[in-house]
Amino acid sequence: MDIEVNNISAEHILQEVYKKRKVIKPSTKVDIVDLEELRELQRRKRTEYETYLKRNRLDIGQWIRYARFEVEQHDIRRARSIFERALLVDSSHVPLWIRYMDTEIKLKNINHARNLMNRAVSILPRVDKFWYKYLVIEESLGNVDIVRSLFTKWTSLEPGTNAWDSFVDFELRQENWENVRKVFAMYVLVHPHTGTWLRWIQFETVHGDVGTVRKVYSLALDTLVSMSEKVKVQDDDLAGLITSFANWEATQKEYERCRELYRISIEKWPQNQFLKEGLVEFEKRFGTSQSIENTVIHKRRRKYESNLQKNPDDYDTWWIYLDLIQNNFRVDLLTCLDKSVTGTQPKEKIKNLAWKSYIFLWIRYLTYVELECANLDLCRALYQRLISLIPHKNFTFAKIWYMYSQFELRNGDLTLARKILGRSLGLCAKPKIFKLYIDMEIKLREFDRVRKLYEKFIEYDDSSVDTWMMYADLETNLGDRDRAIGIYEISLHPDVTCLAQNAKLQLIQKFINYMITEEEFDVARELYERYLKLAEFSLDAWVKYAFYVSENPTGQQVQELREYADTNSNDEEVEFIVQEVNIQMSRGIFERALKHFKSLNDTESRIALLEEFKNYENIFGDAESQDKIQKRQPKVVGLSGQKEYVFPDDEVPNVTKLQALAKRWEQNRRSE
Repeated sequence: MDIEVNNISAEHILQEVYKKRKVIKPSTKVDIVDLEELRELQRRKRTEYETYLKRNRLDIGQWIRYARFEVEQHDIRRARSIFERALLVDSSHVPLWIRYMDTEIKLKNINHARNLMNRAVSILPRVDKFWYKYLVIEESLGNVDIVRSLFTKWTSLEPGTNAWDSFVDFELRQENWENVRKVFAMYVLVHPHTGTWLRWIQFETVHGDVGTVRKVYSLALDTLVSMSEKVKVQDDDLAGLITSFANWEATQKEYERCRELYRISIEKWPQNQFLKEGLVEFEKRFGTSQSIENTVIHKRRRKYESNLQKNPDDYDTWWIYLDLIQNNFRVDLLTCLDKSVTGTQPKEKIKNLAWKSYIFLWIRYLTYVELECANLDLCRALYQRLISLIPHKNFTFAKIWYMYSQFELRNGDLTLARKILGRSLGLCAKPKIFKLYIDMEIKLREFDRVRKLYEKFIEYDDSSVDTWMMYADLETNLGDRDRAIGIYEISLHPDVTCLAQNAKLQLIQKFINYMITEEEFDVARELYERYLKLAEFSLDAWVKYAFYVSENPTGQQVQELREYADTNSNDEEVEFIVQEVNIQMSRGIFERALKHFKSLNDTESRIALLEEFKNYENIFGDAESQDKIQKRQPKVVGLSGQKEYVFPDDEVPNVTKLQALAKRWEQNRRSE
């Protein structure tokens, strides 16, 4: 329907719509009661999907939704066809492959799934997900030899460490120790890092003997030292491997070997403190390990406390210090958390990294008190204390306000949760706080409150196109068509000057799409006329308008299609077919555009539009119309490299020649 907005205000529109509001039921479920309704639903959904994909074939998410719809209709043949069409559009889209595979697997089409996974790993061999899915399926089917061959093929591509680790884990599950050793032998060649060698050593410690463990340690050291320049092995990594070797030798009571290993290593790397500490630790083996560990931990705590006393605003050190306390001195954690936020807030009145780090300490404190200590009164007092510390006139933290409100909501006080967010909007309104508040009310299904919040949000920043769109989307999702249209109309009204031209273009495009989903194609056509004016009659707007007219039915055609569907009881699908009236309307739009650009003497736009016109005729026209538009294409003339375009439409017929032909015809007629 048409909405008059010239003589009434926005407030009057909202009041009128509010009076005519409908009670929204919580469920929008559609019941299909017979086969005819099912066929109609299928036809409509397929038409919607195909129409959208004609406009935006690169939207892979829409292809997936289309295929999922066909799966839900138990039409796997159509679903496969859609998946394959989508792969032709973008064969490198990983989620598309995954969804295709999962569909075949859920339907227990194992051979189809296997062929699909084989294609995937051949086309995109560097995508680990495909390999893992292929391997999991084959192993779950008990095809051990196939799994082993797949791992061999995968590792031949020299992938990352995860692939090799998975290969090792597979052979461990098969308890084939010799194959594990063969895999590790190849693994360390591709990834000659200390972590790889240590995993091999760990395996030999469990499944090998003393000789094999010592052999792997020695081979690791010799290899890494010889390749240290090539693979850039860090000295600390080598020192860690040497220390591990020494510790293992100590467990075998080979103390002399251990001392000699440390001695040789320190001679080679005399500046490495890690090796020196390792030697000291080895010499302390006669003491208990627990006492030595406690000594080190206390030493670290004293060091951190000394540093924090000198620099109380060193938030990174506070975080590490709290980790140490939490892991080793849990009784003192609450006190230390309070110290970390007491008197350590930044002095600046601007929002910077220091303030963010300080707030993270508070978040850690608050979550610990609520979740670990379960002290709700203390937690509430801490929230109030934090709110008083933040200089809200200068800046605020929306996350803190939201956490505070959610804390009260979890404890059953919805009114207080709303007051907290309302107070935050009064003190320091921010878009993020509005969005969090709206999200909370939506989850509570308080849609009248959501509408009021959106109105306040628009009053706060009426130039935000996202806010207008979200408000319209809300009403669309609630099924309130009149409200949704009213919001779009208000935002597009000429009196609303807060929105930039680009913002209004986005809104009217969304408005058009909404009308299309509502099957109000004539209204969408009228909106395209407004879109042309907003876009200042740009080339892109003309082309979109012309193609829209041919790709969508008129109101009369929609009515005819519906009547045909109602009277036709067979299973034949009713689809919109482009008719001559649609083509003529589109041609009329192209002609209007050509006249417009001709009047502006815009040669470039005329050339581009004629090219688009030709593309249109190639799609919807016949041989005659295609020949006509080809003859209307501009010709290039000019000398000395200066191009000039001549349009056949602008050529004036030779009047003298025409007069001569007319005179000759008249003479012949009289002589007869």
